[in-house]
Amino acid sequence: MSSSVDKHFQEKNVKGRIYLFDFNKSESGVKELRIASTATFNADNFYPHGISVWEDKKSGRHTVFAVNHPKKELIADSIEKFEYDPEKQELIHQQTYQSQEAMRVVNDVQATGTNSFYFTNYQYFPGHPGDLMEILFELTWTNVVYFDGETYRVVAGDMKSPNGIAMSNDHKYIYIAPCLGQEIRVFKRNTDNSLELQQVFPLHTIPDNVAVDPVTGDLYTGCHPLGWKILLHLAEPEKLSPSQVLHLHVKDGNITSAQELLYDDGSLITASTSAMVYNRKLLVGSVFHNLIICDVHVPI
Repeated sequence: MSSSVDKHFQEKNVKGRIYLFDFNKSESGVKELRIASTATFNADNFYPHGISVWEDKKSGRHTVFAVNHPKKELIADSIEKFEYDPEKQELIHQQTYQSQEAMRVVNDVQATGTNSFYFTNYQYFPGHPGDLMEILFELTWTNVVYFDGETYRVVAGDMKSPNGIAMSNDHKYIYIAPCLGQEIRVFKRNTDNSLELQQVFPLHTIPDNVAVDPVTGDLYTGCHPLGWKILLHLAEPEKLSPSQVLHLHVKDGNITSAQELLYDDGSLITASTSAMVYNRKLLVGSVFHNLIICDVHVPI
């Protein structure tokens, strides 16, 4: 982590948090969920990145998985499991998943059950100069891994920095965003949880995270249209980077077209990473900057 990023974290009092946002009460803003330390989990060294929620249809319980990039450099990436308590607005830590061999630089996670998930390895090397070499030479050393509750296995590889990952509402397809490839890859999910490539949809912009519309099954992705500016922003958070949100129309699992919902030069929101639309409201997140909500005025 650069000195500029450290300074930004200190000045903005940045710490690991997970928030709850209710689209039906957007005027209320976000609600920080309480996360307590346990004998095996240090909440003060929790810096969440990707997140996924699994709902048990029978019990109504929600299991939350979150990628953790601990600030202490000697601690490897992990995926943390929590149970959500809606009455107390609290995340109760359940388990830590770590594998030095399977988890390189983890970016996002997609739950498939209460103890199983896919995750993306965004980079092979955890730090300089290896990570820079991967970007400059567009190396395809990263992959997608599946954990079935007991073992880790690679289910997709040869991608240029797979970033966001999401699953279709019917659980038949997995969507992955290789950011350096500037594309979305659609995989058919087999009964053994292996993945079969079905479509590569070019975006001509750098996708970050992917979200699935719970009603239509369409995709929303926060993007970085200018690669060199997002690299500068990641090194020095005060430097602006443009934001872009795309709505990807889906039919029978495949992406059929792309529609731009938002483009900003970085003044309103810098370096958009994720997006979701509900009731014609667009919620957009960023790397270091703001979280914004705005009305959607285009046909969707």
